[in-house]
Amino acid sequence: MKTFIKYTLAFLIPLSLVTACKKDFLSSPPVSVVDAKAIFGNQLQAAGFLANIYADLTGGPDEFGAGTSFTNMSDEAEAGYPYYPSNGSNVGSFDGSNNPDNAALTDNYRKIRKCNILLANKDLMTFTPALKDQYLAEARFLRAFFYSELLKKYGGIPIVTSPVDYEQIKDFDAQAELKKSLKRAKYSECVDFIVKQLDSAAAVLPWSPPTDLERGRATAAACAALKTKVLLYAASPLFNGSGNEITGYANADPNRWQLALDAARDFFTKNVTGANYYTLYAGGFDKLFTESRDPNNKEIIWYRQASSQSNTYFDPPNRMGGFTGFDVSLNLVDKFEMKSGLAITDAGSGYNEQQWWVNRDPRLAFSVLRNGDLWRGNTMEFWAKDISNNNLPGLDWGSQNQTAMTIKKFQRPDNAAIVTKYHFIRLADIYLMLAEAANEVNGPTTESYTAINAVRNRATVLMPGLPAGLTKEQMRLRIRNERAVELAFENQRYFDVRRWKIADQTDNGPFQGFVVEKNGSTITHNRYTLEVRKFNPRMYLYPIPDVEIFKGANIVQNPGY
Repeated sequence: MKTFIKYTLAFLIPLSLVTACKKDFLSSPPVSVVDAKAIFGNQLQAAGFLANIYADLTGGPDEFGAGTSFTNMSDEAEAGYPYYPSNGSNVGSFDGSNNPDNAALTDNYRKIRKCNILLANKDLMTFTPALKDQYLAEARFLRAFFYSELLKKYGGIPIVTSPVDYEQIKDFDAQAELKKSLKRAKYSECVDFIVKQLDSAAAVLPWSPPTDLERGRATAAACAALKTKVLLYAASPLFNGSGNEITGYANADPNRWQLALDAARDFFTKNVTGANYYTLYAGGFDKLFTESRDPNNKEIIWYRQASSQSNTYFDPPNRMGGFTGFDVSLNLVDKFEMKSGLAITDAGSGYNEQQWWVNRDPRLAFSVLRNGDLWRGNTMEFWAKDISNNNLPGLDWGSQNQTAMTIKKFQRPDNAAIVTKYHFIRLADIYLMLAEAANEVNGPTTESYTAINAVRNRATVLMPGLPAGLTKEQMRLRIRNERAVELAFENQRYFDVRRWKIADQTDNGPFQGFVVEKNGSTITHNRYTLEVRKFNPRMYLYPIPDVEIFKGANIVQNPGY
């Protein structure tokens, strides 16, 4: 999980890049050994080592590759082919040997190890003190980020802050002693550690990137944003009073919502001081995700500097040559309101299932590709059969296209490869976290209304503000719905429904889509249930991978596995 020699490093070292060995902590001593001073005593090499940690960042709309992501492990979408690994988790087949994200534990500890190596060798950094402080602060932020990724998936995990010394792995007895010491920290200890690391890094780093070329590096704003998210998760029902000090706080405390609220407020206060650098992008909701390199796009706070994504698993089959890896669900689409702000089930909404896209929240058209859309020069034909023409399917239909809808969000209309700063947190998320925490603390005050309405009223969306007089529970439901539509397909929904402890409702039952039929000029949309999903309560958290348990370390498995 977390290796390395304290004073010697095994790398192949080009001038500006350092590539780390990926063996686990029971590996043999490295064959190629280089004195750490050769790296960390040289500013260029130290910068290369840090850049290598950034290069290890993962994430994107196709998180696990081959049409598999958190999107189709939640109620947002289904992977097009039944053999895609995410589909197993949707029917309850999810355990320590069957998890599409099973590498998360070892992969994040490998990255943490790199951060620990850099931090452990700070005394060798004799170059410019300001640069040294910056590199150390960025490493602390990155380490906190990797720990936050583990925390939201597993609960409490071992906190490792230094590389493993060779003496700890030199023989069987040493390894046995090391394994005995590897214990999961309390959830509270993990939260406290992450927050302290972020506060420490924020005290050194600039609020925003000094230049456009430095966008993507850690900033004080990224620290404040991640702190808000960590504290919001900690205040949420899954972790706030789990009865188990490893998987959450043993006892619930409503004051944890206040801590999250304070962190969100602090972000906006510091943003004012920082010349309001971060703003909701005015260039269009669709272009927010495809033009993230626009210097005016300052909504994205923490992101991968570059993420190249093939269109293969997004594009419809046949004419577009894709695999339709993401079949969007009606479960999600139904959450998009009418343009009037009414739910589609409200009296007087005017909703018509045969023209389900008409007069809807504009974010629906920006996010979902449907039958009849003009897309890259073609009018999409997603009908399964044309009754008036020998029951032939449409030119963009394929057997893997099971809901007659796929993802448009993140995609460019010119069919260029998706190259974007894939974001982990953007400003709209901070607004919605502020609204959520404010509502949990004080109910639906002006603060929560203002925050959520800022997102609803953003450029090219322009949805009406929420109605006055909502109760706390009504506001809670509206905030949750807003997160579902605003952050659709952004790898947020999977974790939101778990931290709210509603996945047993959202991910447990009918998963619906459309079958489209054509008869002459008449197009009919028939709602149907693609599958009945199964959610086991143990799935609120990841299992520790079986392979890690089998190694014999003192790691306790999560409940139910």
